[in-house]
Amino acid sequence: MNTKTDKLRNYTIIARLDDAIPLNTEEWVTVERLLNQVSEFVPMSMLNNVTEAIIAYADDQARRGYVLGQEDLVQELKKKASRIA
Repeated sequence: MNTKTDKLRNYTIIARLDDAIPLNTEEWVTVERLLNQVSEFVPMSMLNNVTEAIIAYADDQARRGYVLGQEDLVQELKKKASRIA
């Protein structure tokens, strides 16, 4: 596929997820609290790297989940359309 098209598609998915998923959840507050505690013992640059890695992983998992959900929706719509036809 076209790399530019892939990047645009990923950006669109990420924008949709950012609009739909709340950022300040109980789970994130727990992670944030733990990161603050860890920051007392590790260099800030290492903590920033860990935080960025967590965010990148979570974004990728959310994007994959979104794509899978869309694929499931398409399959369901195809089933319904074939029953109608």
